[in-house]
Amino acid sequence: MERQIIRIDEEKCDGCGICTEGCPEGALQMIDGKARLISEITCDGLGACIADCPQGAIQIEVREAAPYDERKTLDNIIPKGPNTLKAHLKHLHSHGQTTYLNQAVAYLQELHISIPDYKEKAMDCGCHGSAPRTLHREPEAPTREGLTSQLGQWPVQMHLISPMNPAFQKSDLLLAADCCAFAMADFNQKYLPGKTLAIACPKLDQNQQVYMDKMVALIDEAEVNTITVMMMEVPCCGGLLRLAQGAVERAQRKVPVKAIIVGVDGEIRKEAWV
Repeated sequence: MERQIIRIDEEKCDGCGICTEGCPEGALQMIDGKARLISEITCDGLGACIADCPQGAIQIEVREAAPYDERKTLDNIIPKGPNTLKAHLKHLHSHGQTTYLNQAVAYLQELHISIPDYKEKAMDCGCHGSAPRTLHREPEAPTREGLTSQLGQWPVQMHLISPMNPAFQKSDLLLAADCCAFAMADFNQKYLPGKTLAIACPKLDQNQQVYMDKMVALIDEAEVNTITVMMMEVPCCGGLLRLAQGAVERAQRKVPVKAIIVGVDGEIRKEAWV
């Protein structure tokens, strides 16, 4: 299957071994003085090891790889003790990996192993570029062009956001197709104020089961108030609305969903609660 997985640049790797300490799943080991990906099935592709690498030798790529296996990953983790197990569960929880987390909990219960408290609100997933931040804006202090960005949190791409980011708590979520902000002249000023933002491309993005898990976590754990889905009028964009509606069906809470369809000329074609 094609999925996200890490890649190590052996020329940049200096053999410090820091990345292996930050990989409780056991996918990385030091071999012949270099960090090696020794098990594709235990690499979840979330990239917690990236920021641990002082040489920038680790990246995430999308390629054919063996499917991630949560049960085999736990078989590696359990012998390392409860602290490593807790770190792994917290890692899945902070990334909104509901499917993998449920598999882990079920397997631990099957083995009669006590499940540690992993639901702290610690937000640093280990990647500095995707570390969740809340952005505080001063509306009375516009830029030299007379406009102020209305973005209230970082990051925004669906693969990078964490439903545990405090910015999402009880917020109104705008789930927008990547192209919308570029097509519209007033996206930032008219549709973003007062909302948290997640962007995605329902046609090109890989591993959209991750998106479904995160949307369910946004509804049930972040307790978002509403979801506004903004998509282009092209047919492939309809997958974004199906994602939101599917998440509402799976979630325990029910939240209202609004659909906004944007023409390729940047004008609104339709806006309605669905």
